[in-house]
Amino acid sequence: MMKRFTHWVVARTIPDYDQIEDLKVRLGYGLLEGWVSIVLNAVLFAVKFALGLVLGSVALTADAVHTLSDCATSAVIIVGFKVARKPSDREHPFGHGRMEAVASLVVAVLLFVVSAEFLQQSVRRIIDPKAVAAGWVAVLAISLTIVVKHWLGSFAFELGRMIDSKALKADAMHHWSDVWATALVVVAFIAGRFGWPRLDGIMGVGVALIIAYSAYGISQEIIGPLLGEAPKRETLRRIHELASAHEGVSGVHDITVHKYGRTMLVSLHVEVPDHVSAGVLHETAEAIEESILQGMGATAVVHIDPINKDHPWYPAIRAKIQEIVSAEPRVQSFHDLRVVGSVPSRSKVVFDIVPSRGLDEMEMLDVIRGIDATFRAAFPEMRTVIEVEPQFRYTHRAE
Repeated sequence: MMKRFTHWVVARTIPDYDQIEDLKVRLGYGLLEGWVSIVLNAVLFAVKFALGLVLGSVALTADAVHTLSDCATSAVIIVGFKVARKPSDREHPFGHGRMEAVASLVVAVLLFVVSAEFLQQSVRRIIDPKAVAAGWVAVLAISLTIVVKHWLGSFAFELGRMIDSKALKADAMHHWSDVWATALVVVAFIAGRFGWPRLDGIMGVGVALIIAYSAYGISQEIIGPLLGEAPKRETLRRIHELASAHEGVSGVHDITVHKYGRTMLVSLHVEVPDHVSAGVLHETAEAIEESILQGMGATAVVHIDPINKDHPWYPAIRAKIQEIVSAEPRVQSFHDLRVVGSVPSRSKVVFDIVPSRGLDEMEMLDVIRGIDATFRAAFPEMRTVIEVEPQFRYTHRAE
């Protein structure tokens, strides 16, 4: 029901609403959610704050200010989307797309501040409790605000899901935290009617903790993209798929992904036959870059790794390395295998290994020494050159 309603509203208010990579369209989503949130929260704040003053409830007054803070955070969301729409410039060559994430982080900080203030007030009320006399009409009126806030949270979350926006989803979490906060206030009012006045302060503490938890959840969602997080498995699979589709490509690895909002930069290595001319390999690299641009909207840089699979020792050496790697649980796979030389005593085997995540330097050295020793036992005259794939590069593995 909510999905259909949200889609109906979007289709009638945002031109080209399905072009979600367009920054102008994304701004439309941000403005829609932001202004609907500001208007409804302003009304809800007025209702809650007035009742809080009349009833003398610190929990309800805190909840009212929490609702008002939703207006401020929605304003931050609007500003964030507007700045994110700005094109790249000399100081910001990758654009301003990360402003969506920055806006979400501001929301989290504001929530932490509000939470600390409410916690202080609530503890005072527990120490010095005051009876809160709330009639059933007031309880019903406050309960109705829960329905509105739940709808607003669902509306914001669906908009965020439609355009994959952490900022809008963060605002939805903010709305839903208000739902639980108001529910605790209702419980406090009912308890107060039965002679438990201290419960108002206790529920105020609950409200503060809910707000803090909401802020923590938002910050955890946002810090990753701002610092630079690992690419999703589906992203790696798609890059591997697009690159492998080109003639001559026998392997794809060392994938690096950078994201600046909706701007994605990709670099990758591809294994190709070493007997093909440089001109043909250059064309292959450009064709792969174009495929990734058209298929994912990402700017790619392709590094060519020529592999001499026609070397007479290649099959036996590859089989041995595969056997060694399969027996080493700290290594996921290997790639870039090259055999250099035609005389065993003057030859070397070069390849990269993909270690398990989280190995320290000493463990990695132990892995390399173990692989080298096992390989040299089978090919004693050959020298190995083993490189380690960096933590920020990835190789897609089929499950």
